[in-house]
Amino acid sequence: MNESTKVLYRELQERYVKVLWTHKIHLCQASIYKKNNKCHNTILAVLSVLVSAAAITNVLKWLPEKFMVPVLAILSLALTFFTVLFKAENLSKMAAENEHFAATMHDLRNRYAGLLADIKAGIMADNEIKVKRETLEYEENLIYSGIVPSTTQKAVDAAEEVLKYKQDSTTTDEEIRLLVSPNLQIE
Repeated sequence: MNESTKVLYRELQERYVKVLWTHKIHLCQASIYKKNNKCHNTILAVLSVLVSAAAITNVLKWLPEKFMVPVLAILSLALTFFTVLFKAENLSKMAAENEHFAATMHDLRNRYAGLLADIKAGIMADNEIKVKRETLEYEENLIYSGIVPSTTQKAVDAAEEVLKYKQDSTTTDEEIRLLVSPNLQIE
């Protein structure tokens, strides 16, 4: 690989890594939203059951009536508060937006990986690499010029865990040997 190709290759590696991180962060954020949504739905279900008059009287029958009314009022307020709070967040929609954005970034990541493979295989001239790079950069800019769902530090930390330490996007030679049919492997 000549020096100019190495420079192009290095730049594309950096773009690939950035797209890889963005993809994984958005997947992790979607997972966080789904987990929170499940938790919120559980809270709403529990509060709904507790607020029902039959459940309150059976569960709290040991309480004098003068205490049961305030307890019921507090639980009703809590149910109303959490219902309004959770409806406003719409975690399912937010998770779907992050998943859609992650899928878009996954496609872009794969196209960067394909370009890197073509360069490493030596089947592209520098001018072809530049044209393909500019096309991918343009598409990346279009993606980012749209609505990009928000993420949290928690999602970034989760992405770091799976990418760096669990090597979620890395395939080892051992995995290939075990999972890819022998007739599809290169020796």
